[in-house]
Amino acid sequence: MPVTLRSEINLQPVLALSHALKEEAVRNAWRRAMRKTGNWVKTHVAKVLSPELKIPQKVLKQRLYFFLRSKMMEGKVWLGINPIEADRLGQPRQNRTGITAGRHRFEQAWIYQGKQGGQQGKVFRRVGRARTPYTRVHLDIDDAGERAFRAVTAQAEARLLAIFEQELRWEINKVKR
Repeated sequence: MPVTLRSEINLQPVLALSHALKEEAVRNAWRRAMRKTGNWVKTHVAKVLSPELKIPQKVLKQRLYFFLRSKMMEGKVWLGINPIEADRLGQPRQNRTGITAGRHRFEQAWIYQGKQGGQQGKVFRRVGRARTPYTRVHLDIDDAGERAFRAVTAQAEARLLAIFEQELRWEINKVKR
């Protein structure tokens, strides 16, 4: 389920700094501020979500992307909230009752040990009592991911304004030199 969060920002107090700058310098400062804020959101979503779900940040950062549309002067942070495969949580280890991967236990699961390389090392679980219907084991992150994303994006506007002000001051210092 896609979640769209939009924010309208009043830039008048910050743009008061830019009266001595050219439009291109303001645009460059805005682009840098957007990129830095997007990376800040990615980092903080991973930091909030990692301890809650007991998943390494590195796995979560692979599902976070930042897109900058420089002509429209806007950016987008994307979080993939599809379930994460159990074998991506850490090295899966077989035990009597199932699989342990990372800090998660999956009962009645097994590691596929086929001769073909396609599914080797993946974690599966039987669906029914019969032998053949089985599926990959996943860990759902959609609810926690959406909560973490909303919590971090609530702080993103203030962060964007602070970084934009820093970038404008840097552009002003460049002109003064």
